[in-house]
Amino acid sequence: MTGRSMVINVEYNQLDPLLRASGYPDGDVNSETGFSPFPGNINQLILELGPYMEELAKTGGAIQEFVNPKYKDASKTAFKSSTRLECMMQDYPKTLPPTARVGFTVMETWFAYAPVKNNAEDAAKVLLTF
Repeated sequence: MTGRSMVINVEYNQLDPLLRASGYPDGDVNSETGFSPFPGNINQLILELGPYMEELAKTGGAIQEFVNPKYKDASKTAFKSSTRLECMMQDYPKTLPPTARVGFTVMETWFAYAPVKNNAEDAAKVLLTF
């Protein structure tokens, strides 16, 4: 451990296991406010251009990569789509020096740009969870 603390986003598929391993046995559940105490990510970053350009020059734009397979069902025996190599924009702050200023902003859901990326059948299932 370096003793360094970070403000960083956690990918949705990593949040529940992280919480369960960190003293939250029920994972990510809404508080009495009706909202998660762990706000979600809109996959958009606001960057100051100067420091961002410095970081690009330092890293060459390279961010740690991983494979994130999408399965058809919980049996995890068949892929829903082809698996690809990915990197997370959320890992950008990990490349920054300890002196970098990083923060977050919470906004109402209606304010977020939220393109539909699921097919109509999967999107309909998501709507039923609200």
